[in-house]
Amino acid sequence: MAEATKRHAVVTGANKGIGFEICKQLASKGIMVVLTARDEKRGLEALGKLKELGLSDNIVFHHLDIADGLAAPPTY
Repeated sequence: MAEATKRHAVVTGANKGIGFEICKQLASKGIMVVLTARDEKRGLEALGKLKELGLSDNIVFHHLDIADGLAAPPTY
């Protein structure tokens, strides 16, 4: 029997508004979500809210600020 492929999504600006809701909906459907935000504190707060909803198995946080060259290293 073939094993199901795990789906993943990266959501930018996910600490509030539409991005937050997208994370919530995707994670509730079993999709592994990487919640990203420029503001690390707000991103971690959003992650905490989603974990309170029981979505901790399907969501992780990654600080991502494209204006910061270290947060988004160049690809060659």
